[in-house]
Amino acid sequence: MDLTGHIVENTINSNYAGYHATTVYNYDLEPIVDAPSVIKYDLRARCGAYSESNVALSRDERIPIFLRDIIKFKITSEDNLIKHPDGTYGLDNEELLKNNKFYVQAGYVPGEIYTQHGKYKIEIQSDAVNLFSYRYKTGSGYERNSKLIMNMNTDNFSLDREFDYSDKLDQLYYDGAYIYLEPDTEYIASISVYCESNKDEDSKYKTSSITFERDHLYGNCKYYYSLKTLHGMETAFVFGTAEQPFWLQKYEEVKKNPELLEKFNNIGRAYYINARSFGVMTTNDVTGIPAFNLGNMYIKDGRVISEEEYCSGSKVCMISKDLARTQGWKIGSKIDFNFYEFHYFTNATKMGAQLSPRYTYTSPDHFFDSGEYEVVGIYDVRPMTGSSTISEAAISVPWNTIYIPEKSLENAPAEEDRPVTGALLTIWLENGKIEPFIERMNELGITGAKQGDYEARFTFYDQGYSRIQPSLEALSGTAELLLILSSSLLVIAALLLAFFYAQSQKQSIGTMRLLGCSKARAFAAVMLSALIIAVTGALIGAAIGHALTASVGESIMANANQTPEEFLAFSAYLAESTQVEVEFALGADVRVSLLTCLAALGLFIAGTLVFVLRYLGKGPRELLPRAGE
Repeated sequence: MDLTGHIVENTINSNYAGYHATTVYNYDLEPIVDAPSVIKYDLRARCGAYSESNVALSRDERIPIFLRDIIKFKITSEDNLIKHPDGTYGLDNEELLKNNKFYVQAGYVPGEIYTQHGKYKIEIQSDAVNLFSYRYKTGSGYERNSKLIMNMNTDNFSLDREFDYSDKLDQLYYDGAYIYLEPDTEYIASISVYCESNKDEDSKYKTSSITFERDHLYGNCKYYYSLKTLHGMETAFVFGTAEQPFWLQKYEEVKKNPELLEKFNNIGRAYYINARSFGVMTTNDVTGIPAFNLGNMYIKDGRVISEEEYCSGSKVCMISKDLARTQGWKIGSKIDFNFYEFHYFTNATKMGAQLSPRYTYTSPDHFFDSGEYEVVGIYDVRPMTGSSTISEAAISVPWNTIYIPEKSLENAPAEEDRPVTGALLTIWLENGKIEPFIERMNELGITGAKQGDYEARFTFYDQGYSRIQPSLEALSGTAELLLILSSSLLVIAALLLAFFYAQSQKQSIGTMRLLGCSKARAFAAVMLSALIIAVTGALIGAAIGHALTASVGESIMANANQTPEEFLAFSAYLAESTQVEVEFALGADVRVSLLTCLAALGLFIAGTLVFVLRYLGKGPRELLPRAGE
């Protein structure tokens, strides 16, 4: 695969992503999901969800997650220029001034990093995202102050020598190390923003500094899978291209170039959407998410999405406790979403990891679905502690993930176009059918070591079933044999008992008939006594059988807590401190016991009825014993 995660045929001229478990596109799942023992599967899809009225906030500081913007601004001379007694000009913070122009760091020297800052009062003409100017409190609420004192720097930027920016630098008075800005001249810039939260002012935030940086919209996104970063073992970088406009330009020059102006407008719109975007995961069964299956992820408030809602594609969602808190959402909240595809994501595994969808389209509208979703459940995630054989990427649940039914999106990406990774794919197998599945994977060459190839691995989550699987399989076989034998014995015993009981009542029927009793009364008397005897016997037998079954079950389970060595390679368990205790027990099912009791009664009464009716069809004297009998 290449560095964007797509499978390639020509491996000679392709970049090598590394010998690692990766997120990959265009993977053919058919041989896996059609294998023996597979009941169903769920390939979850991630997409961006734009909500016009909700800014996506970070979990801790409650400042925007997306901190980029396109601004138009001026540095005003009347606010910044100060005439010193010697006739020279300076800034209010005594920074140097050259030719009445302000300067910002822009140079790059190999092996050195410039950290020069300039602190200026600037006037914001407009900002595309409409978030990052300082907000102050008035009697009617919060308003934006367009004149700010900011630190302006280019610490995170070095001029890319691969592209020729000479025309832009000439406009900006570039001397090889600094860019000098003219007072009272309007500029347009691509920036990143540093925000501070004002928790004393209802958690409003203010901008404290900006950094000039190239945009990400026209950049080239590539993935790396072996870098240890704050986001785990997988991360993405944006590399510069000739399509990216220079990050700081005079606005008058930009207006003369319609194509360039459209680029800045597209970047601004994309940034506006990104600041209001949330990470959504579609699913057909949330219980298939490994963290939920193992008990790390649980419902704190409300409920899970129901089977009926999955099937009908209801517009409902589940959100995390932290997301509900930061956004002010609760059970019953309704949120308007516009959905779009995004490929700039990684399977973050570190604590505090978050989904950061990126709208990277230059078209004004690139949404494939929209709708109003109601919050029906709020979940929380217990942190994993200790060592575990569970895949970190698979168990990771970014704190701001929103889950929705897959069928609630009508135009979502087709399954064959979705990325495949351990965090997105779950397969349900029949209990105890791991071995046939693995055998099939080996036959297909999907698993097993192959020279020069990556060895695919499956992690199985069975909630402890494999610990007692051998005993349960033996018990199941024994139970089937006992069921056949006991059913045969039940039929034979019931009919024999009915025959002997009717035979014992033969003389009584004859005597009652000779004494003038009608057939009906004789029939009622015999059958009533048969019913009383049968019911009493069945109840006593059911009670004894129920008790014996419980005793036998306890004996079997006492010897069942063994983990065969061959299953240890296939099962994943939580660390001891976070394990969920599961207690198994064997016993008789009350409904089965009742059904068996009724069957015994029915067979006995039916047999008795047949024999009694046969006797009633004969004459009274034929039923009495003959001489010598």
